[in-house]
Amino acid sequence: MTEELARRVMKWYSVNKRQFPWRVGMRDEWVVALTAILLRKTRAESVAKHYSRIVAAISSPQRALELGVEGIEELLRPLGLHHTRARQIYALAENWDKGEKPGLGPYALSLIDCLLKGMLVPVVDVNTRRVVSRFFGVEEARVGELLADAVRAAGTCELNLALMDLAATVCKPRRPACDRCPLADLCKYARSAKH
Repeated sequence: MTEELARRVMKWYSVNKRQFPWRVGMRDEWVVALTAILLRKTRAESVAKHYSRIVAAISSPQRALELGVEGIEELLRPLGLHHTRARQIYALAENWDKGEKPGLGPYALSLIDCLLKGMLVPVVDVNTRRVVSRFFGVEEARVGELLADAVRAAGTCELNLALMDLAATVCKPRRPACDRCPLADLCKYARSAKH
């Protein structure tokens, strides 16, 4: 089933891929880490509107330190959660040269491994978790293992991005569009009376 999930989602993604600036040519670990913080609890479309301006202003740990917490807060104000994010970004910048990454949890670290290093790792977030748990009809505790299998089957960590896009546009938290889903005939959720 993981192979079929990977095959179908990647085929769907080839036509339905969303375009975001952080998905193109990521080569800088700081920028990937910064991106992961910006995407926390915020829609990708909202981040995209302000992304270029934010990354230009804090393109390195040194730039973040120069701006200070208050300067970063002001920069992030349009995204919301600016107090929390500013402190996280500043703490990350303070420790960057020491090789420490405070505030970066499993999601952010796996996103760095995927986007920057192309490693075949699962990126478990609210979106990938929703698709995988619905498809297999499993508790969230099993999602990481199943997603890891699917990423290996796909042969690309880009499956994570494809699942994020599927979750954002089709497999929504409320009123999923199962009639448009490439997985519907195999999905335990779609075949149940839960929706």
